[in-house]
Amino acid sequence: MSRKIAREQAFKILFAIDVGNNTVEEASEIVIEFLKDENQKSFIQSEVRGVLNNLTNIDKVINKYSDDWTIDRMASTDRNILRLAVYEIIYSQDIPMSVSINEAVEIAKKYGDEQSYKFINGLLGSIAKDYSSKQ
Repeated sequence: MSRKIAREQAFKILFAIDVGNNTVEEASEIVIEFLKDENQKSFIQSEVRGVLNNLTNIDKVINKYSDDWTIDRMASTDRNILRLAVYEIIYSQDIPMSVSINEAVEIAKKYGDEQSYKFINGLLGSIAKDYSSKQ
């Protein structure tokens, strides 16, 4: 399994927690129980824990850059795709920002509505621009 697919699995776990009120353990069991590769499981769980441990700051960043749309008003798919990508942009220096943005856009094309990927691409582009100049 590639990291691209692993990010999609992490998104599904975050979505299940956010929308389904599942615990991390319940959501993980639903989404990644079939995985045999422990490295992939570890990456997925690290991404999910990273988002959840930094959720307050991640949501503040998203709210700051999303004109007229608070995080609570966003589609739940968009919200969780953004959370995952913003986590990587801010906290994962080993992942290029362009990779985080491109993969978020691809997940949005698959799971969001027809406007999701444009919204996500624009918002993440603004965040990445500011965060890359601060590093």
